[in-house]
Amino acid sequence: MSSATGAKREAEPPMPTGRPRDPEVEKRVLNAVFALLTEKGYSGLRIDDVARVSGAAKTTIYRRWSSLPHLVVDTIAASMGNRDFAATDDPVADLRRVCVMLVESINADSLAAALDVHRQPEEELRTRYRQRIIEPPRKLLVDTLLRAKDAGLLRSRVAPTDLADLLIGGAIYRLAILHTPVDAAQIDAVIDEIVVAGPPAATVDGVQ
Repeated sequence: MSSATGAKREAEPPMPTGRPRDPEVEKRVLNAVFALLTEKGYSGLRIDDVARVSGAAKTTIYRRWSSLPHLVVDTIAASMGNRDFAATDDPVADLRRVCVMLVESINADSLAAALDVHRQPEEELRTRYRQRIIEPPRKLLVDTLLRAKDAGLLRSRVAPTDLADLLIGGAIYRLAILHTPVDAAQIDAVIDEIVVAGPPAATVDGVQ
């Protein structure tokens, strides 16, 4: 019995060490970074300022984020909200939902911070930014357009990759240059022009 008990104890996972992460600390740090990015831009961002504004120790910050680019990209991702998406068997309805979700994830402040980071030459920052901020939503939109095309529902002859870039670029242009965000009715009007058929806009969750 003692050997069995010993074997059982050996199989148990080790107890975690150190303090558990405090989500409130993480939230304060991300909020501080976002405020400083908006005020000073990436080139003016310093960990000392982040620690001062957030009230978190620098050791705590570095324990959670391995580098400043890591912290900044996490901050921009957090400012854009949850972009998880569960596809259904209706690619046209999904296309409307994806476009609404992507447009709602962009506001003037988050876009300004993202564009500032996008211009920076630092390799780690550019890589993390592309992998975390640019590629996932673009891939989601391209995949949804491909599903609509495979179902024979895509009227546009523009390649789905190019069409995705035009849709995303148009939304960014409206907000960054014209300072006029795209609304749900405009999204519906554009999608109605590029698909053969689909459910009425009023039947799509989240679209008025």
